[in-house]
Amino acid sequence: MRILILDDNAALAQILGLSLRYEGFSVLVFACPHEALKHIHEAEVLVTDYHMPGMTGLEVARQAYEQGWRGSLFVMSGHFSSISERIEHPLLRRILDKPFSPHELAELLHKSNEEPLPHNMSGQ
Repeated sequence: MRILILDDNAALAQILGLSLRYEGFSVLVFACPHEALKHIHEAEVLVTDYHMPGMTGLEVARQAYEQGWRGSLFVMSGHFSSISERIEHPLLRRILDKPFSPHELAELLHKSNEEPLPHNMSGQ
């Protein structure tokens, strides 16, 4: 499974990427939404931060969908209380509350192919 991690916090994106590679995933890591969109068709899963300068993670997912991408979407944020729109998307598999462990994310990604998941996960 090829995962695209998108977070404007480049250090966090790199940590998630390294951890998921260790768990056996193929991972692309981006800090810029526009660069991520150029490579979206190389990924089966998009794990994106919601809050980013210039474009939200949900806007990235919408543009990817308009481009024909049909993978699984995971949206993460440490500030869901500040989001004014409903987090809805036809490909949304899970909403991730930061902080969460990379191992926890890896388990969710493994399970995402096995069964439908609820759209909510509380951070530990």
